[in-house]
Amino acid sequence: MDEYGAVRKILHWLVAILVVGQIGLGAELAYAPPADNALTGQLYGVHQGLGATILVLMLLRLVLRLILGVPVPPRGVPRFAEWLAGLNHRLLYLLLIAQPIIGYLRNGAAGHDWSIFGYYTIPSIIAKNAVLADALKEAHEAVGAALIVLILLHLLGAFYHGVIRRDGVVQRMA
Repeated sequence: MDEYGAVRKILHWLVAILVVGQIGLGAELAYAPPADNALTGQLYGVHQGLGATILVLMLLRLVLRLILGVPVPPRGVPRFAEWLAGLNHRLLYLLLIAQPIIGYLRNGAAGHDWSIFGYYTIPSIIAKNAVLADALKEAHEAVGAALIVLILLHLLGAFYHGVIRRDGVVQRMA
C-alpha cells in the first residue's frame, strides 16, 4: 500500500477542518460571557456537537487504521523521522479521542448533559461536582493546547517531507 484510500483521506481532512474550527470556537468560548447568554449557549451547543462528531470520526479512523494499517514509508525516510511521525500520530489519535470525552465529563460535572446539535442528548454519567468540573475544564484546556502543539508538529513534518525531502509522504494523504 503506497497511499491511504479515498475514505481515509476524506476522514483525515474532515477531522482536520473540524478540529481547526473547534480550536477557534474553543478560544472564543474561553472569553465569552457566561453560558446563560443566548449566543454563548448556542456556541457551546455547536462546540459539543462538533466534539461528538470528531469523536465518532476519530473512532472510525482508529478502526480503519487498526484493520488496514498504514502505508509503508518511501525508501530513504530517516528512521528518526519515521519514529517521530508515528509518535505524533499516536498522540494525535489519543488526544483527539480523549478531548471530547473530557468535555463530556466536564459537562456532567457542571450539571449538564451532552447535547448533539440539539437533536440528541447523551445524559451525564457523573454527578454534578463543581470542583471536578473545574479540574476537567483545566484538563480540557491543557489537552487543547497540547493538540495545537501536535498539529503544528504534524504540519512541520508535512513541510519537511513535502518541501525539503520531496519524498512522496505528503502525497499519500493528498
